[in-house]
Amino acid sequence: MPPSFLKKALEGFEPYIPGEQPPDGEGWVKLNTNEAPWPPSPQVLSALRSAVDDSLRLYPSPTAAPARRALARACGVSPEMVALGNGGDELIAMCVRAFVGAGQRVAWPWPTYPLYDPVVRMHEAVPAPHAMDEGFAIPRSFFDDEAPLKFLCNPNSPTGTWQPREVVAEAARSARGVLVVDEAYVDFAPESREDLLEAHANVVLLRTLSKSGALAGMRIGYALAAPDLIEALDVVKDSYNLDRLAVVAAVAAAEDVEYRRSLIEYVLDARAELGAALGARGFEVLPSATNFLFVRPPAGHSAGTLYELLRERRILVRHYHRDPIDGWFRITIGTREQHQALLAALEEILR
Repeated sequence: MPPSFLKKALEGFEPYIPGEQPPDGEGWVKLNTNEAPWPPSPQVLSALRSAVDDSLRLYPSPTAAPARRALARACGVSPEMVALGNGGDELIAMCVRAFVGAGQRVAWPWPTYPLYDPVVRMHEAVPAPHAMDEGFAIPRSFFDDEAPLKFLCNPNSPTGTWQPREVVAEAARSARGVLVVDEAYVDFAPESREDLLEAHANVVLLRTLSKSGALAGMRIGYALAAPDLIEALDVVKDSYNLDRLAVVAAVAAAEDVEYRRSLIEYVLDARAELGAALGARGFEVLPSATNFLFVRPPAGHSAGTLYELLRERRILVRHYHRDPIDGWFRITIGTREQHQALLAALEEILR
């Protein structure tokens, strides 16, 4: 599109760039996009196969009502406290559309999920990042910011760090508007912050079925909040933002608690094993509350160079080319076979 047709707010705009997605079936060791190491549960796959029938000629439920009810049961809330989105990313955009106007500030601690910034700019609001303190702690300036909308990714990506209840509760108390707690990785953390929903009417929790639900390809996100906030999100959502198959998958995934629990247990065990193995090879490994590790290569080894050498061996990790995390990697917890391939490649590169 010629620049003259682009709206002024997008001049010089830098879109969010997801992690590299190589073609399926080409043998890559893909540890760069925080997908689940296992396939979806057999219960989900069976439900999807059964749903591929003549009904696909019909529109889905505009509110994804069956999925709302199933997720509400799983979370112990009423369906009026659940909203659905085409992945957590759409819910982030819905929050911006619903709770801020053009020229208003949206605050978050930085570094964090890089999507917040472009989404805010697309909606002509004003990004207000607050540099984290040493150890990736939440700075006082974030709590004091009077922005009508704040995002707090907890556990945080890409650092993997997790803020305890008192920090999140303080953020909710101090917020002048809505606090969105992005809990995309919360299933791998010590606990969620559902306990804040009753005490703080301004809190929205964002969740996804991409990680512990093993459904990244279905793009299913959901929000938990007080009914009036959910109503606000529904006002700005697309008319049919989850298709029929996504609704079916969401219901089946919400009901298959045992499979999700097993996947989480595997990730926690494999996370500890991989972290110890990388630490033994000289990497600095941050404590993680997610399905990935945030690591810094041994002294004398450039993260950028190491990333390229791994990629030459068809092994993908995530490397961010911006301060203050330029020298770090984010490595998804994969299968043990994938971990063995990664560690063997590192042995060869670092010796």
